[in-house]
Amino acid sequence: MQLIPRESIAERLSVVPASLSADTVEDTPWWTGHQPSEDFECNISKILPDAPSWSKELRIWGMKGGNTISVFYRDETVSEVEEIGIRIDASKLSNDFVLRVCRWAAGLQCVFVERVFMANEYPLIEPDYFAVHEAIMKSRAMQFAKDPNAVLKDLKINEFEQRR
Repeated sequence: MQLIPRESIAERLSVVPASLSADTVEDTPWWTGHQPSEDFECNISKILPDAPSWSKELRIWGMKGGNTISVFYRDETVSEVEEIGIRIDASKLSNDFVLRVCRWAAGLQCVFVERVFMANEYPLIEPDYFAVHEAIMKSRAMQFAKDPNAVLKDLKINEFEQRR
């Protein structure tokens, strides 16, 4: 998932829609002019511990392969947020983590973008525990956690149909 400031969406589109095109999500500098408060990293540290990063422009909290929060900065000065990503480990779903991330996102006045694999539209999800939990339960990640073979089989069928 990705966090986008609600005000940034409203400024660009006049309204916060139910979904955004994948191109719009990928190509829009959502955080430009809408930087989080100075203590936002400290608040992330209350949710997850710091983790090593592979880049000077990226800070990561959490465990590799598990729940993580990633903050991408415009450059090495780490003074301007470019993107905030959240990974919720569906195989070990932590309701506490979901609740804490929702509270944090609400405090930032953001909405979640559900990055759906091979989709043209990404749903926007309010930072509400029940809405986020429902999206997780319906996600391909949760389907994979429950039955990886069925998901992989479905992916192969979809890939074949797209090539026709």
